[in-house]
Amino acid sequence: MNITILTPLLLVLFCGSALAAEGKITISSPAHGALISADSKLALNYEATLGPKGDHLHLYVDDKRIDVLRQLKGSYDIDALTPGKHKICLTENTKWHGSTGLESCVDVVSQ
Repeated sequence: MNITILTPLLLVLFCGSALAAEGKITISSPAHGALISADSKLALNYEATLGPKGDHLHLYVDDKRIDVLRQLKGSYDIDALTPGKHKICLTENTKWHGSTGLESCVDVVSQ
């Protein structure tokens, strides 16, 4: 294979990994795949280290923005979810609310 083709590809792979390592969002609970009660609020526990463009987090449930979180570590009570599968995500955003692409998601089942 030609080296001129490989060089840009390797640069993209290396730089992409370096950028992704600059920030991190961890959802410690609920766990991915957790069964939760449809009768009560759900405590979301999280911690984030923002990248250079990050300013705050957005909380999404089933692709709907629920709230803006400025605390980088803490707990947030999500209203009871209807029975069924749900996706909960935290995304890193700029101060103008644009996504930086960094996110963490968990899937839960409410019953």
